[in-house]
Amino acid sequence: MKNLCLLFVVLLCGAVVPLQGVGQTVSHEDGNDLLPRCQQSVEALDKTTWKDAHESFNAGFCLGLVQGVWYASANVCTGPGVTFGQLQRVVLKFLQDNPEKLNLNQSTLVEMALSKAFPCPKK
Repeated sequence: MKNLCLLFVVLLCGAVVPLQGVGQTVSHEDGNDLLPRCQQSVEALDKTTWKDAHESFNAGFCLGLVQGVWYASANVCTGPGVTFGQLQRVVLKFLQDNPEKLNLNQSTLVEMALSKAFPCPKK
């Protein structure tokens, strides 16, 4: 199951969309793209319905990335009872509090946020 989640995260984070007629690409793998997605995801946690398909996609994107990094990271050690909603809130707060890091890769940012909030004991 962890391998399947990791594969999903890797494929999801590799999205690059070409600009029309410019010959350049815009990366959708940094924190600037992740921040609004996780904002929508956290806002949707307490709702019973989705506003639209875009909102549900963004919520699923953020949740999938957070879950994938959580499963795959050896640097994140959550205790019992920690919910995925909590993990998403931790990531959102980290992104909001560290705007200078939003140029970093999404997976890197998620791992930074989670490992800071839930560090593993030193051996």
